Amino acid sequence: MQLMIVILTKTEKMPQIVSNLMNENLGDPTVIDCQGSLKILDDSDVEPPPIFGSLRYIMNRGTKDSKMLFLVLKDGDVEKAKKIVDKVVGGLDKPNTGILFTLPISDWAGLHE
Repeated sequence: MQLMIVILTKTEKMPQIVSNLMNENLGDPTVIDCQGSLKILDDSDVEPPPIFGSLRYIMNRGTKDSKMLFLVLKDGDVEKAKKIVDKVVGGLDKPNTGILFTLPISDWAGLHE
């Protein structure tokens, strides 16, 4: 089993991703709102570490909030799910789109087919 995590800056694409994953019987994802550390520091009065202070001036000041998707997948379904996400967002290789990664799950409880 794998935990797929998608952090998406193109938040308007999330409903289509969720719908496509569910239509392919890949599970019922959980989606939460999130913000990156640069966004949090940019919105605050806290003085960031020196490197982040420099990044504050070159980052996209209009950065919106992000969405984070969690989905438990069978190992054999990971590539199919990745292709769905990549297709909906128009390519994760494009800047300011999002990231996707998976983590192995070694133990669980409460997950039923």
